[in-house]
Amino acid sequence: MMNEESAPSRNVVSQFFKRISQLYQLQLDRWTPHTKVRWVAAIVLILIFLLRVFTKQGWYIVTYALGIYHLNLFIAFLTPKIDPALDLDDDQGPELPTRSNEEFRPFIRRLPEFKFWYAISKSTVIGIICTFFEAFNVPVFWPILVMYFITLFCITMKRQIRHMIKYRYLPFTHSKPRYQAVPTEK
Repeated sequence: MMNEESAPSRNVVSQFFKRISQLYQLQLDRWTPHTKVRWVAAIVLILIFLLRVFTKQGWYIVTYALGIYHLNLFIAFLTPKIDPALDLDDDQGPELPTRSNEEFRPFIRRLPEFKFWYAISKSTVIGIICTFFEAFNVPVFWPILVMYFITLFCITMKRQIRHMIKYRYLPFTHSKPRYQAVPTEK
């Protein structure tokens, strides 16, 4: 008898969470084509987080952890999905084409732009939530964290830029050709 009564209530709860996840996914799908708006919203979230940390004068460990996580995401965003350093068929490894007679292999990111934005936004919201709990406000000497983060950022970016130069890839498309529809004559 007890199983028969708990099954409908469990079904209602699972349907509720399923519906919530569908609504959440619907909102994400609506945001997908609006790249600039999404990034402006992410930057606003980061500014809200930084404003909260600045006004409350605390949560430096949370800020440092968030910065390291964002740096990790950025490196994954800059890195190709198939790392040329790991595919060593010849002496120099594979390179992206540099001339028109070479095979075209598009740059595919390890972390796509939408997932990059989503992870940054979600982690920043989690960081903002952490600033409401005093347990995460660990007292530290924040200038050391800032210097360590700057050092880590410089070393990591130097390594990434060397990798980009060595394997001749540029993760940004600044002069991508745009094709226009040809007007049909009637």
